[in-house]
Amino acid sequence: MFLKKVTIKQAGKTYNYYKIVASYRDKDGKPKHRLVHNLGVLSEQAATRMKMILQAQQDPELVVANSSEIVVTKHWMFLPIVVLHSLWETFELHRFFSNRLLVEALVLNRCIEPLSKIHIVEWVKDTVLPAIYGNPSLPDDFAVYRELDDLNKQEAKLQQHLYQRLQRIDSSVGEGFFYDITSTYMEGSQCVIAKLGYSRDHRPDLPQIVIALMVTPQGSPFYWKVLEGNTQDLTTLPDLVKELKSRFGLTKCHLVFDRGMVSSAHLDLLEDQEFTYLSAMDKDEMACHALFHQFVPEPASKNDYEQILALYEFQPTDEYQFFYTRQGRIGERRFVFSFDVSRFFEDIASREKRIVQAMTWIEQKNASLAAAQKSRNRETVERDLQRMLIKRKLKSLMKITVTPIELEVGSKGGKTRAVHSFQLSAKIDPAKEAEIRKLDGMTCFITNDQTLSPAQVIQKYREKNKIEEAFREIKSQLALRPIHLTRPERVKAHVSVCIIAYLLMNTMEMILRKAGCSPSPEEVLNRSCSCQLNQVGFQGSSHRSITMTELTDQQQKWLKLFQCEKFMKPKALNQVIASLQNML
Repeated sequence: MFLKKVTIKQAGKTYNYYKIVASYRDKDGKPKHRLVHNLGVLSEQAATRMKMILQAQQDPELVVANSSEIVVTKHWMFLPIVVLHSLWETFELHRFFSNRLLVEALVLNRCIEPLSKIHIVEWVKDTVLPAIYGNPSLPDDFAVYRELDDLNKQEAKLQQHLYQRLQRIDSSVGEGFFYDITSTYMEGSQCVIAKLGYSRDHRPDLPQIVIALMVTPQGSPFYWKVLEGNTQDLTTLPDLVKELKSRFGLTKCHLVFDRGMVSSAHLDLLEDQEFTYLSAMDKDEMACHALFHQFVPEPASKNDYEQILALYEFQPTDEYQFFYTRQGRIGERRFVFSFDVSRFFEDIASREKRIVQAMTWIEQKNASLAAAQKSRNRETVERDLQRMLIKRKLKSLMKITVTPIELEVGSKGGKTRAVHSFQLSAKIDPAKEAEIRKLDGMTCFITNDQTLSPAQVIQKYREKNKIEEAFREIKSQLALRPIHLTRPERVKAHVSVCIIAYLLMNTMEMILRKAGCSPSPEEVLNRSCSCQLNQVGFQGSSHRSITMTELTDQQQKWLKLFQCEKFMKPKALNQVIASLQNML
């Protein structure tokens, strides 16, 4: 039975008459309607209510109730899980980690709302991820740590797998790789690989681990290694070259790495392996280089830098003349000296500011020393002075003379006594100042790639910030620390989890950027959280059903962009819902 509407127009007015009819077929098989009851004129609201009553009589799943009686009893995170799981499948990680729900849960949790390992099992219960896996029985909370142990054993194979997949996904793989290392400190954890060392996080007081990482020009990571906390940059490059050839089969490779890893032995090694490279010199090395003295024999000032650059054959490399370069060659190595106009003025301003701060400190220190009531120790004064000069990076530039003085200090009985103190006087070393000024705005890049123009050399080295972005993201958004683990293999596995999570987030960013979308991956995931699967029912009734929160227009676009539509097909969605119902 169903409600049938008949519209009649009389005297310029429209009337809607309703009747309940039933369908049947006559003896010839033709469909006919049989009148069951004539309802007459109904309002639109009354007609809708009557239609629902008829549906409820014929469909046992349909229940009519007051809206106040409808309650939501449970939610499962849906859309963020679906988006990230789709990327997980893009890298075929569902095959590499076959039936490893907890590994994916660890990674997805890092992307959405990082929690400690002990809470992962509880977290995943409130998502649709177990249902996507076909309703597996969830292990105990401590199973996560066993998963970390297994993950660490697969690290080398996992990296090879990711590299193979990136060759098909990331178009920048053939353009070279960026390599760098960072450190992260440990709080409250006693791990044997955590050692005191040079801290990039400005926490030299805490033991740390060192992480070596390699990414593609688009930021996709595929190689990483966790090292002891006192590992130096210089020592990591030979092992990297060996592993690139043995594990990834790279016979040709272009490496871009930080100036802290440059040494003659390392450059020789890369050349012997027929790898091309691009790096830079630190300022101390550059100041001692023969080509530097040839190309920059005298310092420039704010007023004459253009004339000095022209005199020594520096050429502008951009139309706005912000960069000037001159290059030389020693054997197969190219040395590209770059003068950055903006940094030239910044270096001058910074040094002038530090000198003013130092002179102010000396003036205040002299006032304090002149008012001394007790004799001052020369070693203490000189130690304070050295600390100040080192802090302001003026140790080699400023020459400070410490002159002893004798003060007369009155006592209670009207007598005076002698107090030994000091006065400080400062001057700038002209020769050293000239040498430092020659370095203002200057950088020297080193490469054995003969195909890059000077402008391309500068641009390619600038793009190295991709790996610095990766370190920032892994440490902040993906919550690499604090690390509440003590076994080295679990610490290493935790780093692997964070890096896989970064791979998914970076891939999201690549897709968004290619589509011209402005939101960040974090924004997409946050704004997707409103789309959930919800268990609804009626007060006082045990009947429950599962429905999905209505998608917004933007969420529907993201589903299409990240190729997640298959999860919205009725068959796939019903399977997920059935699995959730079985888990209740």
